[in-house]
Amino acid sequence: MIICELNQNQPNRELVIDQAGDVEVFVPILGTINGDFSLRVVLRREGASAKVYGAGVLSGDQKLKLTVDTIHEAPNTTGSTLVKAVLKDRAEFDFAGMIKILKPAQGSNDFLQQDSLLLSDEASANAVPGLEIEANEVKASHAATAAPVNQDQLFYLRSRGIPETIAIQLVAEAFLAPAVKGVDNVWRNKVMHALKS
Repeated sequence: MIICELNQNQPNRELVIDQAGDVEVFVPILGTINGDFSLRVVLRREGASAKVYGAGVLSGDQKLKLTVDTIHEAPNTTGSTLVKAVLKDRAEFDFAGMIKILKPAQGSNDFLQQDSLLLSDEASANAVPGLEIEANEVKASHAATAAPVNQDQLFYLRSRGIPETIAIQLVAEAFLAPAVKGVDNVWRNKVMHALKS
């Protein structure tokens, strides 16, 4: 798995996949970093596959914009992007994602999803997923959500004697879990630890 940390010295990253087979990428959304960051994944070889995961916690007055684009240049390439963010306090998260399938990339398949969990009334999230399809025999779709903690889930946990703060933390951990399940323990623990601070 390739780790693409958000770095203000290198805010724009490009990853070219020029071989068949699966490549997994993880973007940790951690710390007090602010600004605009982008990751561009280019699938240049037939049969190349990229799975991009992003997960983390934004807090305080943090303002972060993340752009993740997947460009299919070769036929029969596969992509998937899943980014999940938990927002506390007055944090702001803007996400832009693009699936671009060029004309030669027939038979390609991609899905883009970004979800934000708002733990504060003052936190805000905005997602703008997009598709640019030049080929005619492909599958591509996207989804985005931004919502507060599900009150039914909270009620269920509270009715079993779990204090509200711990119940909210459990819901947030479950929310982030799909985006960190394949990540090594060090990065998974960093993401989950950020929920407690």
